[in-house]
Amino acid sequence: MSGFSYAGRDFSPYVQAELVEPAAHVLEPRAFPVSGRPGAVLLGSELPPREVRLRLHLDAGSQMAAFELSRLRALLRAWLCVPGGGDLAVPGEGSLTWRGAVVTGVSDWDSLFEGGSCAVDFTCYDPVAYGDARSCTGTELEVLGTWPTLPVVRLTATAGSSVKVADEDGRYVLVERDLSAGDEVVMDFSAESVTVGGEDASTDVAVESAFFSLSPGAHVLTFSGCSAHEVAWTERWL
Repeated sequence: MSGFSYAGRDFSPYVQAELVEPAAHVLEPRAFPVSGRPGAVLLGSELPPREVRLRLHLDAGSQMAAFELSRLRALLRAWLCVPGGGDLAVPGEGSLTWRGAVVTGVSDWDSLFEGGSCAVDFTCYDPVAYGDARSCTGTELEVLGTWPTLPVVRLTATAGSSVKVADEDGRYVLVERDLSAGDEVVMDFSAESVTVGGEDASTDVAVESAFFSLSPGAHVLTFSGCSAHEVAWTERWL
């Protein structure tokens, strides 16, 4: 057991947390019934929001007076009540963080364990955790994690009419506009947006472009129309 953080609050001075983790993600299948045969044809599956349960144990709760326990529990209630949700970092998961987490279930306090313990259920609406941030200024990169990630590509343009980044599978993002040497072009693959010199240039993205993801493993990217580049991404973990 160890502490945890949620929505910018560090709970470790007050509670120890134990992660109760399911063995795997539950998928939501999409299927189509076929006339004349039993069952259906599986079309694919969706990854729904993830449920994370923590059992919280009050740290040194048995040494507190009744009014101290009452105030501490009130503080924890306030910290857990975040209608807009927040980032969740749990014990035993290293540097992994879930985004878009909100408390969707709680149990009563159990006074049998050092002044109190309870279970708190979080629903993580982004079900794939975020790990370490990485970057590369070369053309060959290695993506860690267990889930594809969407990069941010920064390019220093040369004078010309376009910049382009492509992967080994032929997918690419092409920006066609007049560029001056030194213009900074930022391609945000998650937002599917492009800026040039800080100004929106999404209308200059060629229609055949695809903001591709980087799956775990080795990749070779090619760049044109630029004198320097950087690819930044965050590891994703199921």
